[in-house]
Amino acid sequence: MKKNLLICIFLITSAICEDFSWQKGLDWQADLNEAKQLAKYHDKMIFLFLESRTCFYCPKLKEQIFNQPEFQKKIKENFIPLILDNSLDADSDVANTGQCPPRLTVSMTPAIYFMGANEEMLSRRGKKHMIIYGMWNLKQMLEWMDDAIRKHKKQKVKGI
Repeated sequence: MKKNLLICIFLITSAICEDFSWQKGLDWQADLNEAKQLAKYHDKMIFLFLESRTCFYCPKLKEQIFNQPEFQKKIKENFIPLILDNSLDADSDVANTGQCPPRLTVSMTPAIYFMGANEEMLSRRGKKHMIIYGMWNLKQMLEWMDDAIRKHKKQKVKGI
C-alpha cells in the first residue's frame, strides 16, 4: 500500500514538474514593458512567443524546442524571452503567461516575433516583419534565430 502511494505521488509530481520543464534555464518574462526594459539594458532582442490555451502545437514547441540546450544557449546570449497569451479581450488564462497587447495579436498560434527593445520589427524577405507561425524543428528554429541576430546587427550598424 505504501509503495503504491509513493508511486502515485512520484507520478503526480513528475507530471506537474514536467509541464514546466521547458522553462528551466531561461528567465521567461510575462510582461512586454519589463521585457523591453531588459532588452534595452542588456542590448538584446526580444524573442516573443505567443500562445493560446487552445493551441495544439504550443505545448509541443515548448517541450520539444524550448528546453533544448542549443536553443537555450542562443536565447541567453542574444534575446530576452517573453511569453504572452494571444487571446483577445480576456485575462490571460495560460499558466505563467502575460496578456498580449491587441497590436501584437495574431490570427494563429504558435507565433514568434523577433523584435528590438523598442518593438522595432526585424524585416523578413517579402514580409513587413519577422514573425514565424507554427511548429518548427530545432534546426529550423536556430536558423530563424540566426537570421534575426544578423538583421538586428545590421539595424544597429545603420543606427535604426
